[in-house]
Amino acid sequence: MLVALTALFVSMGGVGYAASTLPNNSVGTAQLQHSSVVHSKLRFNSVSFQDIQQRAIGLKRADLNQLQQRVASTCGAGNAIGAIANNGTVTCNAARPAEFGATGTKAVTALTSVVTEALPAGSTYLAMANPSATGPGGSDVTCTLTLGANKQSATVRLPATGGTSSESIPLQVAGPAGTADVSCSSTGSSSVTSAINAIATSANN
Repeated sequence: MLVALTALFVSMGGVGYAASTLPNNSVGTAQLQHSSVVHSKLRFNSVSFQDIQQRAIGLKRADLNQLQQRVASTCGAGNAIGAIANNGTVTCNAARPAEFGATGTKAVTALTSVVTEALPAGSTYLAMANPSATGPGGSDVTCTLTLGANKQSATVRLPATGGTSSESIPLQVAGPAGTADVSCSSTGSSSVTSAINAIATSANN
């Protein structure tokens, strides 16, 4: 028994001595058992991005629920990307219709083109205009919005105020691609300002 106790104390003392007298930088990969360094042995925030080899983390080690993979698909004509999933697939939504517009101002007596806008092929359009006429009170102003063979005309009489007065003329017409035009005439010397706004209604570009 005495011999056994002596051997026990010597062995324990030897381990404690060895553990307390290890020189700095003496433990290397050969001294570490496989899987011996676990999470609880790492100091909080001790491993930074500088300690991770470049390109070392791939799909097998990454949490794909927290990462966005490269976009892997596209949307067809007339559609646009509305959302991108983690795996890179896309959700396509209908694209907004193409819009076109122009504004012009002209002095008119005889029929005069105030503003035009070229609408590209590949779609039909809804064109809108709201010419604003200013001139002598009592003058009649007629404006026409034309798109292809389709047109809409309207006439207003400027209020008789003893001077100049103003009135607007709302117009709307649908038609094919081509040139949209607002033309006006007046029984007095009037000035007309108008915008053309056109929205594609098919084959959105």
